[in-house]
Amino acid sequence: MTMMTGLRALAAAVVTLGVAAAMSFSANAAVNDGITAYGKGDYATAFKEFSAAANAGDAAGKHMLASLYYTGQGVGKDVKKAAALFTEAADAGYTPSMANLGLMYSKGDGVPQDLQRAQHYATLAAEKGDVQSQFNLGQAYRKGAGVPQSHEKAAHWYRKAAEAGSLAAQNEYGLLFAQGHGVPQDYVQAFAWIDMPASAGEPQAIKNRAQLLSILDAKGQAAARKLAAEYAAKYGKPR
Repeated sequence: MTMMTGLRALAAAVVTLGVAAAMSFSANAAVNDGITAYGKGDYATAFKEFSAAANAGDAAGKHMLASLYYTGQGVGKDVKKAAALFTEAADAGYTPSMANLGLMYSKGDGVPQDLQRAQHYATLAAEKGDVQSQFNLGQAYRKGAGVPQSHEKAAHWYRKAAEAGSLAAQNEYGLLFAQGHGVPQDYVQAFAWIDMPASAGEPQAIKNRAQLLSILDAKGQAAARKLAAEYAAKYGKPR
């Protein structure tokens, strides 16, 4: 099974600057200038620009500034300050901050560990389309970690992430079909989902695919490969 990833990389954390329609031009420019500076390794300038955007009330600026405090780039590392800024950005509807808070509360990273709050923020982010949060919720519901165990809910979130191209979710969703947990047992479906991460070189998925091939007869293998090709065209990530 795949481990959860850590906090978003700074540059990747900006989903789109256009989501903040009310962002002032100056705040927008500050965020863009901060990202440019960060990309050049000029963390002091990035801190200055993100601080300006955050002080103007911009959610993206607060998120970026929080990321600097979290990593200690351009400013002294202060995870509690990062959590506070992520919270302000999340309260303003900024999805990447919601996702990060879900991870931080699940681990007690800069905040008291609180699995209910972790689920709350992860669900908010997942419902807004954050793929990693969708996968994390699938993991939580499959294991019963901080939530009542529900293979049906695990399947729901794994599928959303799998359809968005998450290799880890595709493997997990396929395993649910192989086991008949939360979905009807279906080795053809299991193979079709697991074939994508296996073809991408994921070691555990490769083993899972081999096991499925040993279970399926020739007719089943043909059906599985046909469906796998369809899913790869629809849900596969460029390789």
